[in-house]
Amino acid sequence: MWKLPRSTAKVRRREQRPSSAARGYCDGRHKAWRAAVLLRDSYTCRSCNRVLGAKGSAHADHIIPVVVRPDLRYEVDNGQCLCHSCHSRKTVAYG
Repeated sequence: MWKLPRSTAKVRRREQRPSSAARGYCDGRHKAWRAAVLLRDSYTCRSCNRVLGAKGSAHADHIIPVVVRPDLRYEVDNGQCLCHSCHSRKTVAYG
């Protein structure tokens, strides 16, 4: 089975983006922040209210992006649980 080729813009954006480890997503403090956000929100998407259970289907999202306010990176109050669809929409809209 064949797949459609990725758009050139999407490939270019991924090539320029640092790895998740380089962006700080593999460190223990981030993992603890993520777990605290997801537990506080009961693994329920704040945007569409979908209850998420499967590993990887819940995303801990920074409400105010780390690029804008790096000091809020590990603040649980700056986090929200989003499903994959809502997180993708937000990422595309915001960048």
